[in-house]
Amino acid sequence: MKGLLIALLLGLGLGAHAQQLEVTTPTELRAMPATNGKVVTRLVKGSKLEQIEAQVGWIKVKFGELEGWVRLNFVKTMQAVAPAAAPSNSGTNLAGLFSPRSNAPTASTGTKGLTKEQIANAQPNPAEMAQLEKYAINMGQAEQFARSGKVVAQKIDAYTGAEK
Repeated sequence: MKGLLIALLLGLGLGAHAQQLEVTTPTELRAMPATNGKVVTRLVKGSKLEQIEAQVGWIKVKFGELEGWVRLNFVKTMQAVAPAAAPSNSGTNLAGLFSPRSNAPTASTGTKGLTKEQIANAQPNPAEMAQLEKYAINMGQAEQFARSGKVVAQKIDAYTGAEK
């Protein structure tokens, strides 16, 4: 019960945070999520954006008063920030108690550009899996590859988590 209450309280705060992004490569803000979409404006490296939504490969953002789409691989994730209009005593500030106070970029891997809903509704793709299986190798092939690269086995002690 206590864990459920904590999760609920954290959920209240996290939902009210906007995802902040920073442009890593000069690019265009486009009217639609397509490389041939009308250019709304040009974005320079370091431009700050606020994510509105995402779809595969593209993110809809707000840049000042402008809204548009940028390619996912031209931005990096910044710390989530609470909207300025949130009252100081609201539940939206609760999550801030558990967040670092740094403006440094944070790394993300694996699910960049996918929403929680997209991840929750993900389905296997048999055609893609079949393609990946074509790249699989067996132990003998791996050993032959290692020998050709003069790779030698080394014994590594199991990690126990304790400092020595």
